[in-house]
Amino acid sequence: MNSTPQEAAITHFSHYSKLKSICYHESDPGYHQHFEKYQYDQSLDEVWDTYVTIDPGKAWAGKMIHFNQLYSRASGEEVFPGQEFLGGMGVGQVIILNLHVFGGAVKLTVGHEVMEVDKAKKLIRICYLENSKSQGSQFLRFKTLKDGQTEVSHHTFYRSGSWFRDKVIYPYFHTKAINEFHGNVRKAILEK
Repeated sequence: MNSTPQEAAITHFSHYSKLKSICYHESDPGYHQHFEKYQYDQSLDEVWDTYVTIDPGKAWAGKMIHFNQLYSRASGEEVFPGQEFLGGMGVGQVIILNLHVFGGAVKLTVGHEVMEVDKAKKLIRICYLENSKSQGSQFLRFKTLKDGQTEVSHHTFYRSGSWFRDKVIYPYFHTKAINEFHGNVRKAILEK
């Protein structure tokens, strides 16, 4: 992150530091599932590297999703829109997003926490923060295809307690949101 000496000297305390993550547990059958796949012409190393190093302001920028804040539980660092963040994705990062749905008529704030970034397992695991409308986890898995291309699968386990939200609203808007995210990563890969 680029900042002035005065900004660097200021110690922030995020209220997000108090929120816990509510992750999916395999032993709990009460979750719904959502699954999408994305294919890239580039190698797994190149794709992985872009996913874990992309600036969150660029990753979460679209018609529906907007980056609001990143907070690191490990360092206490906070990053806001307009600040470049080159630290990469790491465990304990809380990512706050604003969602503009129905053409911006409804604005929601959602929070995620990065729980696992494991290149050996080819896995990124993200959980929802408490106070979000949904609970659960998102698993991004990377694999090399026979022709050298890379496939990224995005498997989400979620629940909110509302049948209508879980069966009607969530799948539609979640697909739109993750398509924007993966589309932004694809753009960043092509710009390298």
